[in-house]
Amino acid sequence: MSYWMFWGSCLILILLVAGILFWSAGLPKIKSKKLSFIMFSLGLIVIATPFAFFIGGMATDSPTSTMKDFWTGFFIAQAIPLLILIIAILKWLIIDLRKIKKRVDSDN
Repeated sequence: MSYWMFWGSCLILILLVAGILFWSAGLPKIKSKKLSFIMFSLGLIVIATPFAFFIGGMATDSPTSTMKDFWTGFFIAQAIPLLILIIAILKWLIIDLRKIKKRVDSDN
Protein backbone atom coordinates (compact mmCIF):
# COMPACT_ATOMS: atom_id res chain seq x y z
CA MET A 1 0.00 0.00 0.00
CA SER A 2 2.77 2.45 0.86
CA TYR A 3 4.36 1.68 -2.53
CA TRP A 4 1.35 3.10 -4.34
CA MET A 5 1.15 6.05 -1.98
CA PHE A 6 4.79 6.93 -2.67
CA TRP A 7 4.50 6.76 -6.46
CA GLY A 8 1.11 8.48 -6.43
CA SER A 9 2.48 11.34 -4.37
CA CYS A 10 5.49 11.59 -6.73
CA LEU A 11 3.12 11.82 -9.70
CA ILE A 12 1.02 14.46 -7.96
CA LEU A 13 4.17 16.44 -7.10
CA ILE A 14 5.40 16.28 -10.72
CA LEU A 15 2.03 17.42 -12.06
CA LEU A 16 1.86 20.17 -9.44
CA VAL A 17 5.32 21.53 -10.32
CA ALA A 18 4.55 21.37 -14.06
CA GLY A 19 1.22 23.12 -13.48
CA ILE A 20 2.92 25.88 -11.51
CA LEU A 21 5.48 26.34 -14.30
CA PHE A 22 2.76 26.47 -16.97
CA TRP A 23 0.69 28.87 -14.85
CA SER A 24 3.63 31.14 -14.08
CA ALA A 25 4.38 31.44 -17.80
CA GLY A 26 1.29 33.64 -18.05
CA LEU A 27 2.13 35.99 -15.19
CA PRO A 28 2.69 39.65 -16.16
CA LYS A 29 6.12 39.82 -14.49
CA ILE A 30 7.33 36.78 -16.47
CA LYS A 31 5.81 38.09 -19.69
CA SER A 32 7.45 41.49 -19.26
CA LYS A 33 10.87 39.83 -19.05
CA LYS A 34 10.02 37.63 -22.07
CA LEU A 35 10.51 34.40 -20.08
CA SER A 36 7.19 32.73 -20.90
CA PHE A 37 8.68 30.39 -23.50
CA ILE A 38 11.41 29.32 -21.06
CA MET A 39 8.88 28.60 -18.29
CA PHE A 40 6.74 26.61 -20.72
CA SER A 41 9.73 24.54 -21.86
CA LEU A 42 10.73 23.87 -18.24
CA GLY A 43 7.20 22.59 -17.66
CA LEU A 44 7.60 20.25 -20.63
CA ILE A 45 10.86 18.93 -19.20
CA VAL A 46 9.22 18.24 -15.83
CA ILE A 47 6.36 16.38 -17.54
CA ALA A 48 8.75 14.39 -19.77
CA THR A 49 11.12 13.30 -16.97
CA PRO A 50 9.05 10.31 -15.69
CA PHE A 51 8.56 9.19 -19.27
CA ALA A 52 12.31 9.47 -19.87
CA PHE A 53 13.07 7.40 -16.77
CA PHE A 54 10.63 4.76 -18.01
CA ILE A 55 12.28 4.66 -21.44
CA GLY A 56 15.72 4.51 -19.83
CA GLY A 57 14.59 1.64 -17.62
CA MET A 58 13.20 -0.25 -20.58
CA ALA A 59 16.51 0.26 -22.40
CA THR A 60 18.24 -1.70 -19.62
CA ASP A 61 15.91 -4.69 -19.88
CA SER A 62 18.58 -6.90 -21.41
CA PRO A 63 20.96 -8.62 -18.95
CA THR A 64 23.95 -7.25 -20.86
CA SER A 65 22.78 -3.62 -20.57
CA THR A 66 24.87 -1.01 -18.81
CA MET A 67 24.25 2.42 -17.34
CA LYS A 68 25.21 3.84 -20.74
CA ASP A 69 22.10 2.19 -22.20
CA PHE A 70 19.95 3.74 -19.49
CA TRP A 71 21.31 7.24 -20.10
CA THR A 72 21.02 6.81 -23.86
CA GLY A 73 17.33 5.96 -23.52
CA PHE A 74 16.81 8.76 -21.01
CA PHE A 75 18.38 11.43 -23.20
CA ILE A 76 16.61 10.20 -26.32
CA ALA A 77 13.30 10.73 -24.52
CA GLN A 78 14.43 14.13 -23.21
CA ALA A 79 15.90 15.30 -26.51
CA ILE A 80 12.91 17.27 -27.78
CA PRO A 81 12.13 19.07 -24.48
CA LEU A 82 15.82 19.90 -24.01
CA LEU A 83 16.02 21.19 -27.58
CA ILE A 84 12.98 23.38 -26.97
CA LEU A 85 14.61 24.73 -23.79
CA ILE A 86 17.86 25.51 -25.63
CA ILE A 87 15.91 27.32 -28.36
CA ALA A 88 13.97 29.27 -25.72
CA ILE A 89 17.14 30.35 -23.91
CA LEU A 90 18.85 31.37 -27.15
CA LYS A 91 15.76 33.28 -28.27
CA TRP A 92 15.61 35.06 -24.91
CA LEU A 93 19.31 35.94 -25.05
CA ILE A 94 19.04 37.25 -28.63
CA ILE A 95 16.04 39.42 -27.71
CA ASP A 96 17.86 40.67 -24.61
CA LEU A 97 21.03 41.46 -26.58
CA ARG A 98 19.02 43.35 -29.20
CA LYS A 99 17.34 45.37 -26.45
CA ILE A 100 20.73 46.24 -24.91
CA LYS A 101 22.11 47.19 -28.33
CA LYS A 102 19.12 49.48 -28.99
CA ARG A 103 19.67 51.17 -25.63
CA VAL A 104 23.36 51.73 -26.34
CA ASP A 105 22.59 53.06 -29.84
CA SER A 106 19.92 55.44 -28.53
CA ASP A 107 22.25 56.75 -25.80
CA ASN A 108 24.87 57.79 -28.37
